This record gives sequence, structure tokens and C-alpha cells, in this order.
Amino acid sequence: MASAAPPQNRIALVVDDEPGVRMCTADVLLDMGYEVVEAGSAEDALRVMDGGLVPAVVVTDHLMPGMSGSDLARAVVARHPRAAVVVVSGYTNVELDPGLVLLGKPFKLKELRDCVEAATARA
Repeated sequence: MASAAPPQNRIALVVDDEPGVRMCTADVLLDMGYEVVEAGSAEDALRVMDGGLVPAVVVTDHLMPGMSGSDLARAVVARHPRAAVVVVSGYTNVELDPGLVLLGKPFKLKELRDCVEAATARA
């Protein structure tokens, strides 16, 4: 008898130094069916992943104290190549590595949803 396929990973990691933005982003991902883990910095996000978290998708702010969202995205892909990554920025000149999705600020919640769906479709 064949065993059932394992459930798809539905863990989202939301990284932003602004609690209000982090909460709104988390709410959208919760509505999309993700289990959400929040981190207030890139360094906190890396600690959580080093502790065993394997996210399906990471949504990170670009401009944060310490490590940038772009640098975090590289670290995420190095640890978990199948993870989808969305980098949120108010700057239009942010250059991202291939495979990453840029979401411009300010954004509508539907735009966030669309970017997460596009990123996970690529991953």
C-alpha cells in the first residue's frame, strides 16, 4: 500500500523591523493558509532558521538595521534553495538575485498576495 504524500510546507517567515507592517503582512499570509513565524530583524530570522525552521516562503523588508533584506534573501536561498522569497522595498532601484520577487511600497494587500503566489510558483 502506497503511503500518502507528505503535506506541502506551508510555513511563512515574515521579517520586518516595524511591528505594524509585520503584523499586516502576517495576517495576509495567515489568510492564505500559511503558518506564520515573525522576526524583527534579518539576524533574528537567521537564528530561527538555524534553529530548524524551514520556510516555504519568506517575506522580508529590504531596508532594516543590520543586514538588508537582499542579504537575508541570499542567506535564505543558500540554506533553503526551494524557499520562495519576496523582498519589500520603497526603492525602485533595488537589484535582486534571479528568482527573487520585489514588491514595491506602498502596496495593497492583494499585491502582496499576488507576489507571494508568483514567488511560490517559481520556487
